[in-house]
Amino acid sequence: MLPEGWNKRSVAEVCRSVSVGVVIKPSQYYVSAREGVKAFRSANVKEGQINNSDWVYFSHKGHNENKKSELKSGDVLVVRTGYPGTACVVSPEYAGCNAIDIVIARPDIQKIIPTYLCLFTNSEYGKSQVANLQGGMAQKHLNVGAYQQVEIPLPSLPEQKKIAAILSTWDRAIEGTEKLLANSQQQKKALMQQLLTGKKRLPGFTGVWETHRLSDIAKLGTGNTAPQESHYFSESGHDFLRVSDLGSSTGRWAPVSRDKITLQAIDDHRMSPAPSGATLFTKSGASLLLNQRAQITYDTYIVGHLGYAKAKKGYCDNYLFYILSEIDFSKIASGTSLPALKISDLGKTVLHIPSLSEQQAIAAVLSTADAEITVLESDLSRLRQEKKALMQQLLTGKRRVTVD
Repeated sequence: MLPEGWNKRSVAEVCRSVSVGVVIKPSQYYVSAREGVKAFRSANVKEGQINNSDWVYFSHKGHNENKKSELKSGDVLVVRTGYPGTACVVSPEYAGCNAIDIVIARPDIQKIIPTYLCLFTNSEYGKSQVANLQGGMAQKHLNVGAYQQVEIPLPSLPEQKKIAAILSTWDRAIEGTEKLLANSQQQKKALMQQLLTGKKRLPGFTGVWETHRLSDIAKLGTGNTAPQESHYFSESGHDFLRVSDLGSSTGRWAPVSRDKITLQAIDDHRMSPAPSGATLFTKSGASLLLNQRAQITYDTYIVGHLGYAKAKKGYCDNYLFYILSEIDFSKIASGTSLPALKISDLGKTVLHIPSLSEQQAIAAVLSTADAEITVLESDLSRLRQEKKALMQQLLTGKRRVTVD
């Protein structure tokens, strides 16, 4: 049931035109940035935002040959492939740009404001319609005709503007938090590069750093063969971390595992845990997988595709986590189709290590930076959830706004 005064309209009914950017050999028009006109691709379209990086440029001749896809301020751009339905509004500074293989919806501003069309397209309601309408097999693909069929519960223009204004408050908060998070992450990265190499010393530390192999300062180990029988697993059992568990973690600390193993599995398979405080890492896979790290706070059973490093006496586990995070394991791994990391090769890695007290001081500084990042990530997640819930209410009329 639609709220009083609302009407359901299709995208085709509320837009002057819905077209698509250049799809036939767009690369034939590419030139350098100083010679050409910016051309939007899917990579430049974020949810409600423009990604002002990774541009390609059309020659002026190519741009003039493709005037149909020249953008105007207020156009709504919608991704067709990859993340179909992701939308943003063309702001005035991007008017006159071109577009490549993305939907270009030009709203009739007497019926719908561009921001409202963008908000609805990005909403759960809008995305569910896109998901049902998109074609393609292996990779989903949104066609112009499909997007035109998307139906929008539409309030009056004044109510659209009020809803858009309310949601823009959350957008500004989200954007501001994203910038703070990015700055904090950059600052931490710079701190790590300075503190872990000794280029910057903390106050009170002047001693000479010693050179060691990783195997000199840490016990290196590997995980256990995973049991196959279902009776070895239980919802109330012990954590059994897999590679996929590390991949689902965004922070420093290892997550709770999805799988739990029983005491019988531990006894029957003579399994040994990775010790508390150790840093876990992936032993095989592509570069991204090989460079996953996580630290554990208690003795934890891990699968054989994972390894661990536990600081020896006189060395700091937290410091070890940070120096391991700076090593590119993919350069140590061998093999091409599925690179694998040998513990013996990793152990030969040469490191420059300060005294234990300086290790602990450096780790404390970086831990503080991590804590700040965690708070910002939590704030960002909360804001996104709040906006998502509010969109669901406002864009369906379940919650009405007062229009002056």
